[in-house]
Amino acid sequence: MKKSILGFLLLSCLFLVSCGQTEMDINYTDDEPFILDMNGESLKVLQLTDLHLTYGVDNFDRKTLHLIQDLILSDDFDFVVITGDMSLSPLGISLFKKLIKTMEECETPWSFVFGNHETDYHDYSEYLNSIPETEYLYFKVGPELNEGGVGNFVVRFEKDGEPFYDLILMDTHAEREVYTEEEGEYDYLKTSQITWYEDHVSSSVVNNLVFMHIPLREFIDSEGYIGIFDEDKVYAQGVNTGFFDACVTLAKTKGVFVGHDHLNDFYLLREDIILAYGRITGYSAYGDLERGGRVIEVMDDQEIVLSVLLESEVSQ
Repeated sequence: MKKSILGFLLLSCLFLVSCGQTEMDINYTDDEPFILDMNGESLKVLQLTDLHLTYGVDNFDRKTLHLIQDLILSDDFDFVVITGDMSLSPLGISLFKKLIKTMEECETPWSFVFGNHETDYHDYSEYLNSIPETEYLYFKVGPELNEGGVGNFVVRFEKDGEPFYDLILMDTHAEREVYTEEEGEYDYLKTSQITWYEDHVSSSVVNNLVFMHIPLREFIDSEGYIGIFDEDKVYAQGVNTGFFDACVTLAKTKGVFVGHDHLNDFYLLREDIILAYGRITGYSAYGDLERGGRVIEVMDDQEIVLSVLLESEVSQ
């Protein structure tokens, strides 16, 4: 959908300013999981994705922020994960701060992974250095990995004092300047990240769900999918570095949840692993699907129940 000419000029001017910014150092952190308690008998997770906040004061962004709160407050969720592309704007840092304020007002534990568009105008470090003191945000940069990006970490949920389930968040990076048509332009999980994943999963006593932005290449073979597949194809990671094979071998990952393709919300089962898109949340993003979120519930017996929560179901 087209923006106003005034808005376009504003973004153009801010882009020229942002080009002169220098990259700051990233402070890597410890690798210990966050430990949170569940609210009830099952683990309820809400996935939001592709907010694409652009101006902050326009109707699209106001609707997106309002919808986020309506979705979160519609149920007693244990956790909310935003799977990338929170903003696409030279105003990205101020929009990120506004998003944090919106999320904190919901008083529900939450986190995020970066998508492929946050760094169109800003460095990771600018986002990280803009995070204020928060009560409900559970995010850490994670350990320094070879080309491993920012934000590889684990959130562990306990029930009655015992580990119940892990949520693993991973950075799938952005576009690549050099790529082949066969591979596609998007970046991919690095082997260092897969080693990191294997180390965590091998030492964990519970199963897990993984959240990232860009789909694995295993999404491309979508035979038997359930849900909506309205993109012309799956815009997957450019290279398959073996993450899915590691999931199959270790047999503890029960679902991989992604965003990125706005017209898809389908899921499928491969090797007993759920491969699922979230439902697009942001109104500034392309596509005419009704906005909403993906609900993931891990039952007491470990069964996973998926649903899509739509704007029409929660609007007030």
